[in-house]
Amino acid sequence: MNIFSAKFIAYTVLIISTYHIQFAESVDCFKKTYHDEGRLKKFLLCGSYDANQRPVKDMKFAVNVSIVPMLMGYEYDESTNSLNANMLIAMQWIDENLKWDPKDYNNQSSIAINSEQIWNPDFQLYSSTAKFDTKQSCTNLRCLVKSDGTVIAVPSCDFSARCEADYTDWPLDTQSCRMLFGAWMEHAGEVDYQTRFACLGSEQSNMHTQWRVVSAKNSKKEATFNNATYPTLIYDYILERHSGFHLAGMLTPILLLIVMNLFLTWLKTDSIERKLLLAVSIICHFYFMVFIQWAVPKNGDTVPGILLFYRSSVIITAILLIHTLIGTAIKGLQGSPPALVTLVAGSVIQNKIGELVLARDYMTVEYKKSKIAQPDGNEHAENQKTWKSLSRIMDRILFLVFLALYAVSFIIYIPLKYTSRFGAYELHILSYKDINQF
Repeated sequence: MNIFSAKFIAYTVLIISTYHIQFAESVDCFKKTYHDEGRLKKFLLCGSYDANQRPVKDMKFAVNVSIVPMLMGYEYDESTNSLNANMLIAMQWIDENLKWDPKDYNNQSSIAINSEQIWNPDFQLYSSTAKFDTKQSCTNLRCLVKSDGTVIAVPSCDFSARCEADYTDWPLDTQSCRMLFGAWMEHAGEVDYQTRFACLGSEQSNMHTQWRVVSAKNSKKEATFNNATYPTLIYDYILERHSGFHLAGMLTPILLLIVMNLFLTWLKTDSIERKLLLAVSIICHFYFMVFIQWAVPKNGDTVPGILLFYRSSVIITAILLIHTLIGTAIKGLQGSPPALVTLVAGSVIQNKIGELVLARDYMTVEYKKSKIAQPDGNEHAENQKTWKSLSRIMDRILFLVFLALYAVSFIIYIPLKYTSRFGAYELHILSYKDINQF
């Protein structure tokens, strides 16, 4: 933070502290006054001063206005994708018509004057979703005027900024909100706006809230129209969602659904336990869908990755249901299996790796080598054994496929950390500790 910015902030705090001091709202130019402050106000305002005229002696020169916005309080509205912000707009400029010699007024080097009595820049918010008129959204406060003509005004304003809705990484999503400020009619040759940084009012303004401001950047662009340049100040605020409720409420059911569906492939296809747990899985998916419908924002043109993951889980559950029905039917077959089925089942079982991975019995950790026995005269029993082996092999294959699908979907769709999509972050916080250093 440079020296000019430090002094600017110090004077800003000074003028804020003068809000509780009582001053006369207007100057009676015909009433005789005896105190130095009254004489100074009459000297400044009762002559040829015109609040509607740019405060320069030579109209060929522009008035340079420095702007430092301080975000004091905010609330992000997901239904409208807007940032409702309360801001202190610290402005500084030179009024060449408001200069005096402090020696003539008992060494008084500054004075507070009502903002309506002097010239003020026509500083407007372009990108607001509400309260387009700055005069209606800002309080009418006093300005601090110094003997060298420096004027500092810090109005408190309520703005509503448009935000870019992106819920891809919900519930660890970040939102970008932009405010555009400038003058409606005055071009850069008349009033030129400069900005050095945007800051957060204090550390307390960013604590114990669902949304936290992690970056506040400023920039300036100029548009040319009819050979005149119109400056626009741009302030970009990036917010991160910090909500333990959303994070725990979404990740916990997801992990339970993954474990349940994978566990089902290790239960016998025709067992009643598998069918009951499969029904529980379907019901849990249904209730989770209702929860998502309530929790996930419905605006924006991006689909949250957690919805895509849920879609994959629903498809896996449907496949598991179909396979359970087919597997139950296969295990009940008594006819002679086709030669291809016998070949596949026999090859897998007789292979050590296949037997370990694909042909292991349901819900057992004990290694048992099994193979299709040679015909012993009981052809009916051998046929049943082959069909059961095929059903078990299909369960093991589905387990590996589901495990891979869940792993890939989890990595792709489920956010585990915040993703920066807006470049490097930058945040200035104005605290009382910093103020006391200047």
